[in-house]
Amino acid sequence: MKNINQPKDFASKIAKLEEEIRKTPYHKGTEHYIGRLRAKIAKLRQQEDKITKTSGRFGFIPKKEGDATVVLIGPPSVGKSTLLNKLTKAHARVESWPFTTLTVVPGMMEYQGAKIQIFDLPGIVSGAAIGVGRGREVLSATRSADLLILMVDLKTRIRIRTILKELRQSGVNLSVLVVVNKIDLIGKTINKNNEILISAEKEIGLDDLKKQIWQKLKLIRVYLKPKGEEPDFDSPLIMREGQRVEDVAQKTFPEERKFNQILLWGPSARFPAQQVSLTHQLQDGDVLNFS
Repeated sequence: MKNINQPKDFASKIAKLEEEIRKTPYHKGTEHYIGRLRAKIAKLRQQEDKITKTSGRFGFIPKKEGDATVVLIGPPSVGKSTLLNKLTKAHARVESWPFTTLTVVPGMMEYQGAKIQIFDLPGIVSGAAIGVGRGREVLSATRSADLLILMVDLKTRIRIRTILKELRQSGVNLSVLVVVNKIDLIGKTINKNNEILISAEKEIGLDDLKKQIWQKLKLIRVYLKPKGEEPDFDSPLIMREGQRVEDVAQKTFPEERKFNQILLWGPSARFPAQQVSLTHQLQDGDVLNFS
């Protein structure tokens, strides 16, 4: 009999099936094939949930909130909880010994008018991809995020490549920011491979980190201009790069409606008060008037 608690790389299998669906053009001839792939994904997720429930969990991913979600992972005792506390209003427990964080700790960072949710996960150790230190559980918890911050310190910096490899083995396919913490402990260090150098405790490099998070998430700000009034530049709509006027309309007006005209000011406008269609692609800082 098969042992129900035998380790399985569900995340990797699911990622491969999802990639196959994305590559397969959807038409009548492929409809049945895509349906079978989706059924396999659903079965794998049920099996994974069953194993997780019988083996226990370190916690759960809280409900996603805000405009984007970032997951913070790395080895134990590199300062993840300290960083979460500095970037958000969270009050994660901070101690000097490993494995202080045993559950998922959420926080909300506000930047450029956006609310960016950050989850601090338990520390991962070597062999995480095959389940060492409940590593598969931690790695699989990154699935629903928009961005992953891999955080190390000066002592664990040599593990960056290994952790990135284990992420790939687990089917985690997210944009990654690599952060090296505790740079205040030495006089000077070399920035390698676009790493972000910080000291969470001394608040060194945190402004650059926030900027990098914003850029990696590819968020943009769009402002609404009521007729005869000025835009409220303190309350932008947070959208994604590549989104169009129709996406703003759907987000702003819950019920479908027709517009007499849509006027545009800002970086993507050829001239002020340009009349545009719903298919117009927006840029950061654009201002729209619907009438």
